[in-house]
Amino acid sequence: MTAHLVWILLIYGVGAAVVHLMYIRQAVQAYHNGEDAHTTSLDHRATRYIVITSNDGDRVEWVMRSLSILAWLHRRPLHVTVLDDESIDDTLPILTRLVRYSHMDVSVISCRFSPGNPVLPKSGGEKQVVIDLRTANPLAGAPFVP
Repeated sequence: MTAHLVWILLIYGVGAAVVHLMYIRQAVQAYHNGEDAHTTSLDHRATRYIVITSNDGDRVEWVMRSLSILAWLHRRPLHVTVLDDESIDDTLPILTRLVRYSHMDVSVISCRFSPGNPVLPKSGGEKQVVIDLRTANPLAGAPFVP
């Protein structure tokens, strides 16, 4: 049993050492390229997710909870703007419940969109990710897998 514990600790130590060596290697390469190592490895800007819904009560809760978990994993502020295209199902009550019980900065705008692309909020230096639940493959551009 002691041998197993020693092997587990040895494997853990080697893994931690490899991660640190990769980080040091990336920092040295950034230094030689004249870049800041912290800005090249991580983007610390706040991210605004724009979720466009229209009668998507069956998917909106999953998307919002996934965004919350993603923000927690990346340790970034989470700002979500939900543009609702006059939903008549339970999309708005679900969003109201999620806003009340979550720690996300969520703003819900209910309006009627024109046939073209809707006018999206200005970024203000934030990185924007649009998730349009009205399309056939809404999560194609969503960063759920880093």
